[in-house]
Amino acid sequence: MFYRVHQFIHAIFPNLDSSEITWALDNLPPEACSLFLKQSPSEQRHALDVAQSLMKEKNALTPSNYQNLLAAALLHDCGKSMVCNRLWHRIFIVLMQKMPQSIWSRLEQSHTVFATPLKTASQHAIWGCNLAQRAGLNPVICLLIHEHHSPKTKLGRILESADNTH
Repeated sequence: MFYRVHQFIHAIFPNLDSSEITWALDNLPPEACSLFLKQSPSEQRHALDVAQSLMKEKNALTPSNYQNLLAAALLHDCGKSMVCNRLWHRIFIVLMQKMPQSIWSRLEQSHTVFATPLKTASQHAIWGCNLAQRAGLNPVICLLIHEHHSPKTKLGRILESADNTH
């Protein structure tokens, strides 16, 4: 419960410091910076929190794997920038996560106001992967973005764990 209240407050007041944005851009390949900057302030805040929580993994990974993981953390939700997400969308998605998948699927395929947030929740990882590929990011980063909700790799599981804590 407190986790969701904290999440809600951060969504309303993302509190981004310019030094954090600089840090993010310094840790991204140049072709990825625009993807980070296109994210909403609340998504940027979330991405920074996820990326910063990965610092404890630095010594356990090769420098290349760590840099790929850090870039993927900063961009894992960049696919959400493809649509206009409102605060009520985020709240609705959180509430719907407790519902049976059949209800989610039915609403997602409907032509109602509820379809867009559910499609975004279901598809943003694919959209983000496509954006990363078009930007010319390396395949490891693209894969991590694609699988951040259903990881099949060790790095993907690390990213999913960090994402789930923020």
